[in-house]
Amino acid sequence: MFEENKIRFRRAEEALRFYFRVRELLHSGRTRRLMAEELPADACTTAANAIDDYQCIGWCMRGLDDIALWLLSEIYGPTCFGVHRRTFAHTCKAGRLEFPQREFRLREVGMIHERALGVVKRGLRELGMIPGRQVRTARVRRGMIAVGKHAHLQGARAAERG
Repeated sequence: MFEENKIRFRRAEEALRFYFRVRELLHSGRTRRLMAEELPADACTTAANAIDDYQCIGWCMRGLDDIALWLLSEIYGPTCFGVHRRTFAHTCKAGRLEFPQREFRLREVGMIHERALGVVKRGLRELGMIPGRQVRTARVRRGMIAVGKHAHLQGARAAERG
């Protein structure tokens, strides 16, 4: 059923949704806030089933503090059918309630999210669970001169006149 050395998810966001859904199932729907101590210390070398995937994704979140872990669980955690995915604004309001000593701002929530998602992406790429970065190539139209070449020609003409 499962193939080893196969990319499991297309994006890190999908892997996080999977992780928090499985976490909810394992805790019988009574999940509490995810803490750094709960994350696995070792990564599994071969992911043979969904539990191995769950542990590998958890390993990718090592190094994140409790606020970043809470934020990921708030954004990517399971919601009811028909309920829209949580936005950064809703997460910011929930953060003010969850951590009253901390003054969350929307920009700060976005920055914490980007940093935490970057950590998870690096770990998932390292384990081969998501595809590596793809180099974007620019399309070149026929008959058009590249910008650098055009500037070089214009510069040469200006030097001839001057």
